[in-house]
Amino acid sequence: MAIGTPNLHQAVEKARARAAGLDVDLGALADCVRQSRPAALNDEADKRERRAFLGNLYSEDRLAKKAYERIIEGNELQGANYLARGALVARTVLRIVIRDPAGRLLGYGSGFLIGDDVLITNNHVLPDSGTAGSSQAEAFYEYGLLGEDLTVERFALEPQRLFYTSTDLDFTIVAVAPSAIGSGAELADIGWLPLIGTPGKAMEGEWLTIVQHPLGERKQLCVRENQLIKRDTDVLWYSTDTLAGSSGSSVHNNDWLVVALHHMGVPETKNGKWQTIEGRDYDPARDDETKIKWIANEGIRVSRIVETLRTDNAIAAHPMVVRLLDVGIADIGTRLPVMFRDGKAPPAPLPDMRRPGAQAGPLPQPSSTASTETDMARRTITLTLAIDDDGSVSIQNQGAAEASLMEAAAAAPKKDVIDAPVDPAKHWTPKTKGYDPAFLGEGKLVVNLPEVVEAKQDIAPLKDAYGHVFTPAQRAAGVLDYINYSVVMNAKRRFAFFSAANVNGGMRPRVSGRTDNWLFDDRISTDHQLGGSYYKNDSFDRGHLTRREDLEWGETPEDAVRSANNTCTWTNCTPQHSIFNQDKDPDPAVQLWQGLERYILEQTAAYNKFNIQTITGPIFGAGDPVFRDIAYPLEFWKVVVAVDSAGELFATGYILSQKDVIAQFGLGEAAQAVPFGAYATYQRPISLIESATGLKFTSGGAQKVPLTQADPLGGKRPARAIRRPRVRTQEAFGAPQDDALQSFDDIVLR
Repeated sequence: MAIGTPNLHQAVEKARARAAGLDVDLGALADCVRQSRPAALNDEADKRERRAFLGNLYSEDRLAKKAYERIIEGNELQGANYLARGALVARTVLRIVIRDPAGRLLGYGSGFLIGDDVLITNNHVLPDSGTAGSSQAEAFYEYGLLGEDLTVERFALEPQRLFYTSTDLDFTIVAVAPSAIGSGAELADIGWLPLIGTPGKAMEGEWLTIVQHPLGERKQLCVRENQLIKRDTDVLWYSTDTLAGSSGSSVHNNDWLVVALHHMGVPETKNGKWQTIEGRDYDPARDDETKIKWIANEGIRVSRIVETLRTDNAIAAHPMVVRLLDVGIADIGTRLPVMFRDGKAPPAPLPDMRRPGAQAGPLPQPSSTASTETDMARRTITLTLAIDDDGSVSIQNQGAAEASLMEAAAAAPKKDVIDAPVDPAKHWTPKTKGYDPAFLGEGKLVVNLPEVVEAKQDIAPLKDAYGHVFTPAQRAAGVLDYINYSVVMNAKRRFAFFSAANVNGGMRPRVSGRTDNWLFDDRISTDHQLGGSYYKNDSFDRGHLTRREDLEWGETPEDAVRSANNTCTWTNCTPQHSIFNQDKDPDPAVQLWQGLERYILEQTAAYNKFNIQTITGPIFGAGDPVFRDIAYPLEFWKVVVAVDSAGELFATGYILSQKDVIAQFGLGEAAQAVPFGAYATYQRPISLIESATGLKFTSGGAQKVPLTQADPLGGKRPARAIRRPRVRTQEAFGAPQDDALQSFDDIVLR
């Protein structure tokens, strides 16, 4: 059952009490507002205030008058440039990954940039500098134009530079690192949203738009059913669709100016009890907060936030705050609601767009990569935005852009499979470079092959083949070198003790298509290998230990394809339930397992030249079940090693189990379909993996420094059977009560 945080419940209760003090039913008020126009809902003073604001915002009074008339009449038609402007605004909204100082994931929230390196969110999302210092802000956690996952840029929060919070108004501002972790992407390229303290930005009956990360998911917009129903001194109430994780979202008027910081929903109450969507009293001991029935949402007015910052002498003089407060309506010269460093207009090429006929390039965009393999070749679509004198933004040459998009879809090529077959006699010779212990560096950065400690007698001995003449020591060690990886086989179990690989994310030429030709290795007895017949007519797939995708690198496309093809060896194969290899809608835990290497590459790219090392294998148990006379493993482990920003090794360990899935759903031809979410991936101390496998992991070459010293968990995580409770919040959404990884954000890397 979910456990709400005290900060969260206090915030909800405050919102409920504030709404109760209105002596009006917000639900009924929302219905009334929906049936009326702003002209009938607001008094003359409010209308004059709104008209004056528009007069200051627009370059010509006729444009301001036209905008005002549309607003008071409830005309919700918007120019097509509304979407283009919103795309710029949405870039500034970030997902906040909330961690405690120990690095444990607490949940998610939203936030947005309001100045140079300054982010705003709720106090109940980041209540103190300690939480802020251990949390991160993620940009571009969203889908791209063609539905692909954009590459997420993760920025550290720096409360030592700036941190200010208000429990009364439930807001926090905090400094953000100017460069992204790993990639070095510049925060300044994203822009920020000005906080305009001048009243008159919105009035009752107007429609609002909210940019948010609901449930901590990819960025989404709510652009309908968002109506301002009531204003108070500190807050706005509005009807809109927000979910947990939306705390800290930006609330915008139709000019995309920020009117409020979304912070909380107002729950329906009966007899002093919050109500659930099921029509009963909410019980925090048994109910997830998403069960609460919300009758309205509440946002903190921007004017009150600005006033608080201006009048608090403890923060008003801070240089970072002075800059963000020194922005007014007059500074939004083109009505473009996004500003850039030093208060200037958007960087080139945007300023050039003001000149008629100028050929502008694309806005700075994050790099994007598809999350799964697809037949669609990646295409870049350039949209040219034109900014008119009145600030209207439109897409030039829309027909051409649409044609480009259609061409991208139509031009999806057939699979162009590069012919790079693996010939063991040519490619598994004494010259073959397998796993390189010094791949990450020399000396202390050397990562040794694991040592088989407890079952040395089961190592499959080598025999001469492919030009090899092995020494007695080499025969006993059993190391099989392939292109970019090495394997040691368990002769008794006929599966590998481990498969260790060098992964270079910076030498990955564009290739498409694949052909899998599984090979036996003549350097060990075929009795010590398990071939393809084991995998026929059952729910087992031929599962790679070293992943094909990880070894798709090399000097040339042909080298990369051959390196990938050379992972299709029976020595690098273990039986894995077919759900492991689903291309569509993969199980989330399996998706995490398969994406660990890429995630760590992204986190360390700036200082390790895109290099990591992965060591993977099964956990052999005496009680492993038998299928077709062969005992098969139920659990798999993975150790990923990289170099951190200080030039030191760090290593993390993971375990994934298929025990429960196989026990419940079977393996034979009549096996049941496995439901989504059936698996779980766990981060575990390397010391635990050593105990479970009988292997020893070391670094430093002959020094044999325990790799556990480079593990951020340091062996302190409890055993797998022990599950610690996880804290969840309502709008700052958290994870289930289980220490299984729910996302890459759960991974402890420091």
